[in-house]
Amino acid sequence: MSKKITTTYTRMALAVSVVLAGGQFATTAVAAETNWAGFVENATYYRQDVGLSKFRNTAQAEFETRYESETFRSLSLNGVLRGTYDGVYDLNDKDFGKNAQEPHLGSNWHSSDFSNVILAPGTPFPCENDPALCNNLDGYMDQHESDAMFPEFNDQLDFIRELYVRADLPMDNGDMLSLSIGKQQVVWGKTDLFRVLDVLNPVDYSRHNIYDELEDIRIPQWMLNATWRMGATETFDDINLSFVWNFDKFRPSNLGTCGQSYSILDAGCFFSSRINGGGPYVINDVEEPSWSLANTQFGVKWEGVYGDATFSLNALHFRQQLPSLHALPGPGDNFGLFNIEFPRVTLLGGAVDYYSMNMDAVWRLELAYTEGEELARDANGHQETDMLRYVIGFDKNLMMPALGTQSAFLISAQLFGEHILDHVEDMPNDEDNWIATLLFKGWYINNRLSPQIIMAHDFAGKATAIAPSISWTPDNHWMFNLGLNVKFGGDERFNWAPAGQETYEPLARFTNGPIGVANQEDEIQLTVRYSF
Repeated sequence: MSKKITTTYTRMALAVSVVLAGGQFATTAVAAETNWAGFVENATYYRQDVGLSKFRNTAQAEFETRYESETFRSLSLNGVLRGTYDGVYDLNDKDFGKNAQEPHLGSNWHSSDFSNVILAPGTPFPCENDPALCNNLDGYMDQHESDAMFPEFNDQLDFIRELYVRADLPMDNGDMLSLSIGKQQVVWGKTDLFRVLDVLNPVDYSRHNIYDELEDIRIPQWMLNATWRMGATETFDDINLSFVWNFDKFRPSNLGTCGQSYSILDAGCFFSSRINGGGPYVINDVEEPSWSLANTQFGVKWEGVYGDATFSLNALHFRQQLPSLHALPGPGDNFGLFNIEFPRVTLLGGAVDYYSMNMDAVWRLELAYTEGEELARDANGHQETDMLRYVIGFDKNLMMPALGTQSAFLISAQLFGEHILDHVEDMPNDEDNWIATLLFKGWYINNRLSPQIIMAHDFAGKATAIAPSISWTPDNHWMFNLGLNVKFGGDERFNWAPAGQETYEPLARFTNGPIGVANQEDEIQLTVRYSF
């Protein structure tokens, strides 16, 4: 439900037009119409053998202001504002927060013999417990407890989820130039849980690992997105060409700080640990690029429709959003210290969505070839390698009267593949890996009651996540969602072994993957939302 407010913003409309077109298309706006919507929400999660793992309270407001313009066919200012308070750091400060009492780093992956333990436990919230380590991390994964408690209220002004101007400019030949500039999410691809082409924005995995909707965990960036809409041609039913320029300061994906309730791959605690016995820190330095015009990122997408197929060709020049670990000589023969870098990467790829009338279903294919990525190696630093990633998806609405509803069930299956072209033996990642996902969702009582189950299986990590839930929306305001998130597998154990063995810690944790590493994080989850 939205609230409509009519106002006059002549000065703002004029400023917006100047910003959009550098003053070339100055226009006069006499009236504006603003639509508001939003919600407040509480998400309470309880983790097995731990207790409260999330008490997240969120308020979000969304608005769209439309302007009357003599130059643009449509002109609007769009925004999403979000504020979050996670009370778990107040209510369960024994397990999470700056005073967290964490078990030994990765202890559930090792044999009972700790005589050759290399790493001391990670330091929770290092900037509040170890200033020297905080200096080593140099602004990366070194948040204070207040940053985890109020994640949007930081120096990057993340409470502004989106704030951009959108305009459609008619061209003399009938084509349309669509522009949006500001803080925004630009989405390439249609995958869930994992990404192939949808890499324009980094991701905040500290919110809830891989399990929250990508719309909620993408980190918005200041970008220009320009699309030339050419319409139908003699060959295609529709084509357009897009250019994206990310002129924001580079931000890597947030993997979670040690002491947070979610730290994907346990990376936060790994990065904030040191050699056992008081030795040097694991991370020697973080080389995060400063802002410059040369460090901005850009991409091009050509998209078209031909019959029942929608397709795109994509090219992107950007920085790797996950850290590249550059090993340095360390004590003994079996361990090195690391620098963290974020190399430049070039991506070439494409996507095809095909609607099959015979099956009444949609087949999806996304493919991405990247050049310049860097992966860690156990014994010999890091390896620059080309990567091939792809996903095959299948979506179908299926009537199943035997399940007691006249509404169709949604079945969505995906198979993600990854191939490392320059694979070497001492990489913790397999040369080939696949992750399969399945969504089965139904609707009852005029679509107000919706049960679903999501499953994901990591073949290399031999780990599975199962997340059944049921959502109830009694009216247009309230929504209640009760769910479970349970993991199986990820039980492979590793020795603190010397170099020369196939895998050993500390990098062996990546072999268990994001699902397997989280195998101690089974949860029951309740979310209550009120929309306005």
